[in-house]
Amino acid sequence: MNKRDLEATYRDYITCLNNQDWINLGQFVHNDAHHNGRRLGVNGYRAMLEADYEQIPDLHFNIELLAVDSPHIACRLRFDVTPKVVSSALR
Repeated sequence: MNKRDLEATYRDYITCLNNQDWINLGQFVHNDAHHNGRRLGVNGYRAMLEADYEQIPDLHFNIELLAVDSPHIACRLRFDVTPKVVSSALR
């Protein structure tokens, strides 16, 4: 994938997350997706995101910095959110 297509695909992925467009999540997440060493697949990844949105209703993924050097991509995401319950570790 060239640099322009990779960047566009990543931005589309972030839009998918922000729109909670779970029907199209499989366009961006592999069936064998892993998160923090745990295999989730598309369904598990979706469940994780749904739980995140339940706990953080104003969750929004904001691209602050995006660097693309195909086939690699790096992104700094910015979050300005209000969780329903604040962890005691954050108090």
